[in-house]
Amino acid sequence: MKPQTGMSLLELTLVIAILGVLAAVVLPNFSATDPAKLDLAASEVMQAIRMARSESLRTGEMHGLTISQNTHKVEVKKYDLTTSPITTEFKLYHPLEKQVYEFNVEEEPLTAGVTISNTQDAFLFSDNNRRKSLLFDRTGAPVWFFGSTDEIFRLTDGSVQLSYGNATRTIRISPLTGRVALQ
Repeated sequence: MKPQTGMSLLELTLVIAILGVLAAVVLPNFSATDPAKLDLAASEVMQAIRMARSESLRTGEMHGLTISQNTHKVEVKKYDLTTSPITTEFKLYHPLEKQVYEFNVEEEPLTAGVTISNTQDAFLFSDNNRRKSLLFDRTGAPVWFFGSTDEIFRLTDGSVQLSYGNATRTIRISPLTGRVALQ
């Protein structure tokens, strides 16, 4: 008879423990402070702002977006400037996804848990009023427009703050050019 060979219970336990330690080291960390979710959400918001601005530059008409800290929703739109107050003429479509360009940073699968943490509306204009919507004129400059009086107010401060756990990212919109930067 041949002697039976195999692993003892002690050897098997040791191998499983080593594999467990290796798996914990190799697998990515998806903890509540994972900055990748926050960076992805910031990138999405920046792309939405850039899309609205580029459509204004491309068409010569005012396009814009709404960023709500209450609903954590971002919507890219073409506004109807003939109404007072101005209303949405139509929502823009995402150039790649071919769907309405809107998303909720808190509920999207890859950014779940990220919030828009501004304590006030994100955009301050030269009339000293804050608004959750921002328009871009044909030159790409960020503005607000009153259809009833045809008054245009320039952006004086535009920043969107995103939070996830203890980490934050701030997106700034240049008041003169409308360019977007992450801080």
